[in-house]
Amino acid sequence: MLRFWRERPAPSRPTGEWDLDEPLLQWSGSVNRRPADHWTIRDSLDGTLICGATGSGKSSGSGRTIARSFLQTGYGGLVLTAKADERSHWETYCRETGRSDDLIVFGPEQPWKFNFLDYEVRRPGSGAGLTENIVNLFSTVLEVAERSSSGGGRDDEGYWKRAARQLGRNLIDLAILADGRITVPELYAMLISAPNSLGHLTSKTWQKASLLYQALKRAERRVRGEREKRSLGLVADYFLGEWPALSEKTRSVILSSFTSMLDVLNRGIACDLFSGETNLTPEATWAGKIVLIDLPVKEFSEVGEFAQVLWKHAFQRSVERRSVHADPRPVFLWADEAQYFVTSYDMQFQTTCRGARVATVLLTQNVSNFYAALGNGDRGRAEADSLFANLNTKCFHANGDPVTNEWASSLIGRTRQFMMNGSNSRQDAMISSILNWGDPAQTSAGFSEQMDYEVEPSEFTRLRTGGPANGLLVDGILVRNGRVFASNRRTWLPLTFSQK
Repeated sequence: MLRFWRERPAPSRPTGEWDLDEPLLQWSGSVNRRPADHWTIRDSLDGTLICGATGSGKSSGSGRTIARSFLQTGYGGLVLTAKADERSHWETYCRETGRSDDLIVFGPEQPWKFNFLDYEVRRPGSGAGLTENIVNLFSTVLEVAERSSSGGGRDDEGYWKRAARQLGRNLIDLAILADGRITVPELYAMLISAPNSLGHLTSKTWQKASLLYQALKRAERRVRGEREKRSLGLVADYFLGEWPALSEKTRSVILSSFTSMLDVLNRGIACDLFSGETNLTPEATWAGKIVLIDLPVKEFSEVGEFAQVLWKHAFQRSVERRSVHADPRPVFLWADEAQYFVTSYDMQFQTTCRGARVATVLLTQNVSNFYAALGNGDRGRAEADSLFANLNTKCFHANGDPVTNEWASSLIGRTRQFMMNGSNSRQDAMISSILNWGDPAQTSAGFSEQMDYEVEPSEFTRLRTGGPANGLLVDGILVRNGRVFASNRRTWLPLTFSQK
């Protein structure tokens, strides 16, 4: 029997008090004196995966339910958008839960700016300004850029990946040493003025025109202390020695890998949003703001994908740094059509984010989307499987993908199934009498047992998908790692969500 989830009233909470065992949702009522099944703040911090085919009701069913529970309870959060209508959905959720004043829309024609490079240099904390942290941010975006152009991830240990990181490391160090700040336009301008041959180094014309050479001279005048001098020496050796000595083909591939990503962020809307002064940072979510990145991938394509991956990575790193004693509010990371935004760092983040009080919610059609996004090789599949394993709440809606359905059935597991068999045969009565065969009617029956799926993969194709034809009802099957539900004493729980 399918059970309806029950929305709980918003609790009254004194500032700063968060009981992690506070229920967010009641999945089922008490049955035959068994206790009800609740989903708590603590449960949400273990991560959630929602799967369902297009039109299955995953966003308007379990997705909407969980989103509203976060808002009612006072979470802050970051919302990534793939479709153009997601902003209107979240505006509705916030209005219905009294959180409209907490919604911040980051996008075109909005007043908010986030210079992610300058933010990393100037943010609080002992790790601020470390070049390698900024390079990691660029590497994450480069991973998405490579996926967009080639249809799959590339090996992180490959030469081109290491060479692009080396270029970024020296370019970022130079910008910090020369000016104490970083912007994408300045990085791009310096990079395209780098020497293309050893002959450039003695050319007065090149020296006068090259922004990179001028930055080296400013850095030379500005540096103080042995550490900065050593860093400048490494940068000068790279740009005045190693870089122009590379073969033209090698240098052009490395340059193209890096500038293709910078170019997207260096023009139009992206440049407006991510250059200049910062007036919005991920730390706003700690105070209960819901930051929605209104650059849906279906509308803004590569620009939207890059922008949201930048925000996601900056958000992840910021909440990993925060002290939950000083800032205890739970926050959520929400990604519908999550395959557009997933990176190899998500697997690492999900292993530790529970302690940072982050509730990750990823919605997708099928698990194959993640395999394709992270690469179909052994490493990509291992990263995807690791990510799935650390999303402890899983809700499956109607799906026709056999890979996802088989996987869901295997998560629920196999149990001992009893099979009944029987047969009935009848011989001609006269022949039986002549041959002394006894009773012409013969019947046999028996039972056998075998281990089989408790929920067959085909069951996921029969779940209701909402809409008028189904009375606005959406079916789902809930699975929690290490949990036996009290209401049915099974590891899975059938649910029905209303779209009203």
